[in-house]
Amino acid sequence: MINILKTNIAFCCLIFFCLGIAGCSGSGPDAPILVISGQDDFGLYTEEILRAEGFNEFKTGSLEDVKGNKSFLSGFPVVILSQKVTDKEAWLAFERYVNKGGSLISVIPSDFPNSIFGKGEFINGKEPYYIFIDTTAVEGSKLSSHRIQIHVERYVPQQDSSTVIARFGNQSGPDSRSPALVTGSYGKGRTAAFLYNLPANIVLTRQGNPEFAGDEKDSIPGLRAMDLFTDGWVDPDCNSINQADEQMHLLANLINSFCSDIMPLPRLWYFPDTLKCLATLTNDGEYRSEDDFEKQFSDVDSMGAMMSLYVMQTEKISKEWVDKWVSEGFEISGHPDGTVKASAPGMRFMDSVMAAKANEISLRYNLQMTTVVNHWFVWCGTDTGGKKDFATQASIEANNGIALDLNYAHYDNNSSQGHFLGTSGYEQGNFTGSGLPMRFASHDGSFINIWQHLTNVYDQQYNENNDPEGFFECFKGLMDRSIEDEIFSFISIKSHNDEYYFAKDPLLKMLKYASDRDVPVWTASRLLDFIKTRDDAKFNGIKWDRGRLSFTLESLQQCKDKLSIIIPFSHSGKEISKVEADGKPAVFTIRTIRGFKYAFVLIDPGKNVNIIATYSKNRYELYTPE
Repeated sequence: MINILKTNIAFCCLIFFCLGIAGCSGSGPDAPILVISGQDDFGLYTEEILRAEGFNEFKTGSLEDVKGNKSFLSGFPVVILSQKVTDKEAWLAFERYVNKGGSLISVIPSDFPNSIFGKGEFINGKEPYYIFIDTTAVEGSKLSSHRIQIHVERYVPQQDSSTVIARFGNQSGPDSRSPALVTGSYGKGRTAAFLYNLPANIVLTRQGNPEFAGDEKDSIPGLRAMDLFTDGWVDPDCNSINQADEQMHLLANLINSFCSDIMPLPRLWYFPDTLKCLATLTNDGEYRSEDDFEKQFSDVDSMGAMMSLYVMQTEKISKEWVDKWVSEGFEISGHPDGTVKASAPGMRFMDSVMAAKANEISLRYNLQMTTVVNHWFVWCGTDTGGKKDFATQASIEANNGIALDLNYAHYDNNSSQGHFLGTSGYEQGNFTGSGLPMRFASHDGSFINIWQHLTNVYDQQYNENNDPEGFFECFKGLMDRSIEDEIFSFISIKSHNDEYYFAKDPLLKMLKYASDRDVPVWTASRLLDFIKTRDDAKFNGIKWDRGRLSFTLESLQQCKDKLSIIIPFSHSGKEISKVEADGKPAVFTIRTIRGFKYAFVLIDPGKNVNIIATYSKNRYELYTPE
C-alpha cells in the first residue's frame, strides 16, 4: 500500500511538472526547482548558492506570482522559499501546493503557520552560536558533524513534531531542545525549514561582518577585507571543514532527497573534467622589473604550471616581454595602488585608482584587466555617502570590468588580535568557510557580477614567521582534504617576486605535489573563464519517462576546459546503463561523491547538447569505472 501511494505521489508530481506553468521568469521549458525570493534578507543569494551546487535548472518567481495564479506552484517538484512571508493568502497557496504533493524548502524563517512548520519566535543572540548536522539522517549523510558557525538570528519553534536534521548549540555541543533544520510532511507533500537565514549566513561567513566595514580592526596598516573577520568572527577550529560550503551541501542533499521519489536531477560538477581540486598561482609585481620576473616565470613554466602577474609599475615591464608570456598561457593584469589613502580609502578614490590601472594595462599591453589584487589588499568599506557597505570594493571592481577578486587573503601577522584568521600550516583551512569561488553579495543579498576567490596560501604570512615548511604544508593540507576528504577547495597560492628568495623551494615543491596528484595550476583568468562558463550553462527540458532522463545542456560561453555533468547513478532500484549525447553513445565515469554515486559525463562547452540517461536493472553499455 505504501509503495502504491509513493508511486501515485510521484506520478502526480511528474504530471504537474510536465504540464508546465505560465508566469515564470526566464525562457524555455519549465525547471524542476522554483525559487521564490525578494529584495530583502539576502534572499536573492539563494540563486548563487544553487549555481555553486550545480543546480542550474531553477526558475525564479515572486510572492505576487504565487498569489496571482493559483496553479503557479503546481508544475514544480521543489519550491524553495527564500523570503519572509507574512501574507495569509500566500501561506494558503503554499499549503495547497504541499498538500497536493509538492515539496517546500524554506531557507529564510517566517512566522510559519502551525499547519506546515509550527509557529515560533526569533532570538537575537550576541554570543557565538553554531549548528550541528545530524549525519545519521539521509539529508546529513557524509557531511561534517563538527560545529558550524551561525552569524544570524535564530528561530525557535513553539512545537516540534518534525524530524530534526540539525540543531543549534554552542562550543560545548548541540542543544537537544533547539532544532536548526527540520523536515516533515503535510498532506501528500514534504517540507523542510532552516530555522535561521541560510543565504545570509553563507554571505556573512564568506564576506565578514558588515558592521565592521570601513573600520580599522586588526591594527595591520590599511583597511583590508580581513578587518571584517575580527573580534571572534572566525572560529579557527572550524576552518578546515569549509563550514559555509557544508551548509550549501546540506541544502543540495535536501533537494536530492525531496526529488528522490520523482526523478533524478542532473548537476554541474564544481571543477573542470573530473578533478577534485584545482590551484591558481599569482604574483604581485610591485617594484620589480621583467628581468626579476624572468627566472620565476621560467621556473613555473618548467613545472607545467601557469601564473598571474599583477603589475604595479608598468614602465618596468615591456609589451614584448608581456606578449611572450601571455602567448605561453600566463596572465598579466594590474596591481592597483591605493595605499596613499589606505587608512580611509573612499569609494570615489578607489574607483579612480581602479579605472586608472585598468586604462594603463589596456593602453600599454592591449590587455583587459579582468582579475585583480590590490596593493596591501586595500578594501573600501563605505559607499559614496560614507555609509558602511562591506561590498563597496567589489562593486567598484565590477564596474571597472573586473570579474574575479583575490583580495581576501590569509594574512594576520602582528595583529593586536593575534592570529585571528586561524592556525598556520597543514590545518590552516579557509577562514571564509568556503573553498568555492562565488559571486559577492551586496548588502541586501543580490549578487554582484564579480567572483570572490580566496588567497589561502600566502607567502608573506609564512616568510615573516620564517616557516617555509609551513608554507608548503598549508598548500598540501588544503589539497589533501579536497581530494581525500572531499572538503573541496580551489586553492590560490601567492608568491611575490620580492619573497622569491624564501618561496622558491616550497613553491616548486607545491607545483611538483600538484603535478603528482594530477591537479593543474592555472592563472586566475583561466579559472575565471571556467567558472563563468559553468555558471552560465543551464539545464532545460528535463523529463523523466519510464527510466529515461532527458535534458538539454545549453552552454553559450566557451573555455578551454570541459564541463562535467553529474547524474545520480541509481534511481528507484535501477542504475544508469547508458548515456547518449546528441544521439550518440557517451562514455561516462562512475564516481562516489560523499557517499552517493554519480555518472560523470564530460561536455565541451559553447554549444547545446541533448543528453539521455537510461536506467535499467542490468547495465549493458560501456562505462569507465572509477
